[in-house]
Amino acid sequence: MSDTPRCYTVPQLLERLQLTKRTFRRLRAAGKMPFLEEIEPRLGRSVRYRADLVDRYIAGHWGQSRFFRRHA
Repeated sequence: MSDTPRCYTVPQLLERLQLTKRTFRRLRAAGKMPFLEEIEPRLGRSVRYRADLVDRYIAGHWGQSRFFRRHA
């Protein structure tokens, strides 16, 4: 078994969190997404994030008050 953790790319995160790229970048820069942990080294220019932490956030294990969703 590999030691590399499961990961999400930015497009996969945008889909899981239902965010636009612009909103994602703004929230990440403001530090409002503490569940994101980048996996190093990058694969070329592609950023990867630990999937287990993102999945825990979505499941509500971070005590967040609301889920990130685009309003229709």
